[in-house]
Amino acid sequence: ILDGEGRIVAVLAGRPVSKDWNEVNAAAANAMAETQQRCTFNQSGLTHRRGRYHALSTGISYGGGQQKPANLAHGKENRTELDRLLGNPAIKRLAGFGSSALAFYAPKLYRHFSHNITALVERHPYLNMNFTNSIFPAATFNFGPQVATFEHTDPRNIAYGLCDIHALGSFDPKAGGHLIFFDLKIAVEFPSGSTAQIPSAILRHGNTAVQPGEVRFSFTQYFAGGLIRWVRYGFRSLTELRIQDPHLKKKLDKEDGERWRWGLSFFSKLTELEGDRWPLLKRKATDGELLST
Repeated sequence: ILDGEGRIVAVLAGRPVSKDWNEVNAAAANAMAETQQRCTFNQSGLTHRRGRYHALSTGISYGGGQQKPANLAHGKENRTELDRLLGNPAIKRLAGFGSSALAFYAPKLYRHFSHNITALVERHPYLNMNFTNSIFPAATFNFGPQVATFEHTDPRNIAYGLCDIHALGSFDPKAGGHLIFFDLKIAVEFPSGSTAQIPSAILRHGNTAVQPGEVRFSFTQYFAGGLIRWVRYGFRSLTELRIQDPHLKKKLDKEDGERWRWGLSFFSKLTELEGDRWPLLKRKATDGELLST
């Protein structure tokens, strides 16, 4: 999906050409269903601003009152089950494909993410990435069994970034599960096993319900905006920056109209995409199979 100046602002990445992808998708859905049965959920969390279903998030977070970046916390039993799920080969394949899709369609954004997450985990070695083959520091498992999301945005995600969404389960994509872009006034079929990447912090989105008796899960990966600000502020909070280095604060707070242009610069134009990919294609892939599943 392109904006008026030809920038790629959202991607319907589909699925890889791997012959076993249907089996991978089914194995990932089964793993999520089994994890849901073994985890403990608070009934008050069944209905939330994104929908009516249980969800668990894991990975690196910063925001919502946190004093510094931290690993999302869970009780012992849920933590054990989430770690098991993160280690599942099928889930890892989904995560790797999402990361590869970001590198392929938004290579400048991928390099920006890579620079920041590398600096973050080197400075704070207690932080744990979910996957060795994905650039995204956090993920959410939406368990369903019939995940349908309300119209919403994800304001804690980086505003100029893309988040990664995978649809899983067994449902008729022509009858339900459509991905809706409310601001763009379009809805698209979103079949099980497919991937989309959208600027979820600023673009209102959701998905339609599936039919009775069908099953739909989703798996998302994302990058909290607070993490990038923490790195840009010199590994400190905004409050600390204001006190300790007001000159840097002024430098970072660029004039109105400049910061949004800086954010837009990470979106590749379709006509420039091949050239933007070269710095990634030439380097050694150290984060797994960069352009594979």
